[in-house]
Amino acid sequence: MSWVVYALLAPMVFIVVNFIDKLIVEKEIRNPLSLPPFVGVVAALSGIIMWIVTGFPVLELRDMLLVMSAGALHGAAATFYYKALSLEETSKLVILFQLQPVVLLVLSFLVLGEKISPQQLVGFVIILSAAIALSINRQAGKLRPSAAMWYAVAVVCLTSAASIIFKFVVEGSSFNKIIAYESWGLAFGCLLVYLFVPGVRPAFHATLRTASRRAIGILCLNEGIFVIAKLLSYTAITLGPVALVSVLAGTQVFYGILIGWVLTVLAPAIYKESISRGSLLWKAAGAVVLFIGVGWINAGA
Repeated sequence: MSWVVYALLAPMVFIVVNFIDKLIVEKEIRNPLSLPPFVGVVAALSGIIMWIVTGFPVLELRDMLLVMSAGALHGAAATFYYKALSLEETSKLVILFQLQPVVLLVLSFLVLGEKISPQQLVGFVIILSAAIALSINRQAGKLRPSAAMWYAVAVVCLTSAASIIFKFVVEGSSFNKIIAYESWGLAFGCLLVYLFVPGVRPAFHATLRTASRRAIGILCLNEGIFVIAKLLSYTAITLGPVALVSVLAGTQVFYGILIGWVLTVLAPAIYKESISRGSLLWKAAGAVVLFIGVGWINAGA
């Protein structure tokens, strides 16, 4: 199968995960602080399964620690992700998450010493401007930043740092060998959140007592879908040019706008996306600008 198919499927599956997560925080498990430990349990189990499937790979200590630390950053990001999801439309959050190429560019410059070309700088400005414009809400005649904006920025910064760390390892190994360890790192990060982030432990125990089997089942199923999305993404990166795969990942914003509109029409009690003609056109225009900005950054690499 062509890498293009994997590159287009991955963002589609990721957006399904985002909207199921929205269902969870809106209707099933209302306290977002209780969710990272559940994610950690599923990540630990999926890591064991993937370790068995990939033939029990053993990494060098340095690579293992790096991969697990990258996963741990994703675990920390989960706390901010669920909080952001409880405050904002899913499609808007997906748009804000497109700031990742900007943060990656800055981190690559600061940490890896990579140079920023003039073309990449233009792409940087395009993405940043579009994301900021789309994150502004009009309330009572005033323009206000999205309530979830800083949580989304925290998610982007943590996941971008994880990507930089991951890059050190993946260049000398295959993702088949490291995917299980990344999941264990995610589980470890969620464990640290459970132990040290105020409010998470009591929220988790309260949810264990009150959550229905249906809620836990949906959460576990969605984490399984998330693993599938990661595998599709890693496969696309393995088979195709990384720059082009990154550009196609930007199609997630278009999926988000379309699915958000459909779900708001079909299930307005759960999904409350802004679907007026003006709002949809504004989101679509911003998504196109973001897509161009991502392409511009990668073309200048």
